[in-house]
Amino acid sequence: MNGLHSDMRQLRKQAAALGWTAGRSNGGHLRWTHEAGGIVFSSSTPGDVRSIRNTLAQIKRSTPKGAAK
Repeated sequence: MNGLHSDMRQLRKQAAALGWTAGRSNGGHLRWTHEAGGIVFSSSTPGDVRSIRNTLAQIKRSTPKGAAK
């Protein structure tokens, strides 16, 4: 995905390790989808570092049990 903030690229790597992929929604946000069916939405332009941490925490909470790689 081009045009992502450098911290969001790092988040994408961490999420990929948990089985998540990122795509754009129609409104320009990021749609994180897990291979087992989970979905999380986040901003594509983080306002501060907490938004990145919050997104990673939400991804971890939404990861199905036993589905992490």
